[in-house]
Amino acid sequence: MEIGDIRPVLPLARTDEARVDGARRAAESGDAVETAKQFETLFGVMLVRELRRSMPTGLFGDGPGADVYEGWFDEHLGRSLAERDALGLTDMVETTIRRAQAAREAMLAHEAAQEGT
Repeated sequence: MEIGDIRPVLPLARTDEARVDGARRAAESGDAVETAKQFETLFGVMLVRELRRSMPTGLFGDGPGADVYEGWFDEHLGRSLAERDALGLTDMVETTIRRAQAAREAMLAHEAAQEGT
């Protein structure tokens, strides 16, 4: 499966789409660290958003502009969680990406060796 094959299950906000694109670009460039950081940030923002949405009343009321403040809250709290590695995902994701990269390189080397014989 290629990074470009990944399709979101739920509709994403525009900022989430931008994060997915950033993670995709980092993955395609082979940057496991940046890909892992982008993933944890996206996950943190989405986690905060869904937790906030599960509350019976909004943090900022129902008045005009409440959605703007809620989006800002989700973004900043989710990003802060990721920057502090509070979720602990970056290292796990980076390790998984590096293993997948190594397996792919080994497979390509094996195929090249098979073609050469």
